[in-house]
Amino acid sequence: MLNILDFEFEEVPIGGGSLPLAVNAGASELPLTEIWLSVTGSNQYIFMYSTIGWQAQITTTSIAPELVFRIRRGGFGTNSPIVFQTSDSALLIGNTAISMNIGMTTAFNHTELPPMSVIGVAQQYFLTVQNIGVGNASIVGPVNLTGFVLG
Repeated sequence: MLNILDFEFEEVPIGGGSLPLAVNAGASELPLTEIWLSVTGSNQYIFMYSTIGWQAQITTTSIAPELVFRIRRGGFGTNSPIVFQTSDSALLIGNTAISMNIGMTTAFNHTELPPMSVIGVAQQYFLTVQNIGVGNASIVGPVNLTGFVLG
């Protein structure tokens, strides 16, 4: 049976912090929130989950943003290792409206046996977003990143 050895979460409510946050097509990866976790032994696992509320800003075409959500260890820059990555998009089929905001919620979880290099050292994990699509989006919240160390 596994025990919870470390637990941390960060939740930014709708309208809290810097929300809403514009995520424009082609812009750099942006940090959304972060947590710290400590792994003290080689037989421990990290489990993380996240939910992100966002809006696709659809205009006169059905082209929509594609957001890439990442969890990075140690920093939020491109030189920090990616622990997990997934993407989500909103596509309006047919041109049924001239302009609309489509509300979305993206949720995911990730489990890993951490590398030996992080054992015994508190690690910072960043949730980031990047828009690799064509249309614009905004992170409206809530944004949650929760992490457990299990052993």
